[in-house]
Amino acid sequence: MATAANRRSPRILASLDVILQTVDGDVPFQTHDASYEGVFIVSKEPLPLRKLIRFRTRLPTTGEELQMLGLVAHTLSAGDAYESGKTPGMGIQLFSLGNDTARRWRDFIDEAYEANPEARAQVERSRRPAVRVRIPTPSVLQKFREVDLARGQLFLRTPDLHPAGTRVDCLVSHPTSGQTLTIDARVDEVVDGSIRERGLRLSLTLPHDTTELDRFFAGQNTTH
Repeated sequence: MATAANRRSPRILASLDVILQTVDGDVPFQTHDASYEGVFIVSKEPLPLRKLIRFRTRLPTTGEELQMLGLVAHTLSAGDAYESGKTPGMGIQLFSLGNDTARRWRDFIDEAYEANPEARAQVERSRRPAVRVRIPTPSVLQKFREVDLARGQLFLRTPDLHPAGTRVDCLVSHPTSGQTLTIDARVDEVVDGSIRERGLRLSLTLPHDTTELDRFFAGQNTTH
């Protein structure tokens, strides 16, 4: 059962040689992982947060060299990395790549995802449309659990219509805790008409392990 927080593309292990371009000259580094949005560069002395960097790398699949621009979005010091068993370094958020560079980078990441079934499934999940189920009161929440979830079906009034057969993420809001839970769903029927009648008839798929579901309905923090 996915949450709204993990809809970004997954990071995948990718060891790329990168050359950081600094005022003192070129400095070699290596990446630990990569995604559509960025890379994690291994470094025992990460650069400061929000620092703008330029670097280049050569794609192992095509041999093409890419000039990249990014921002240090997060860091992990050597000490913190040792305590957590992770790799020290800095997460770089890519931007302003230009159309050609962005396309080649995306093609490279696509190939990496295709070779990894788990990552590919996460990517497919991140591209799903989402529909919101707003629960105004605890009594409505109880009805949702005892009626809609019990039969695995829900009619959702919404102006955002998706074709029958579409897999969607059903985002359910808790009326008191503020938690959001995502439930797998499939559009069985599209009902068009007036604003009050328009909506989607959904089939809901519940997980075998209902621990997170039970915590959500109890108003407790769910694990992500």
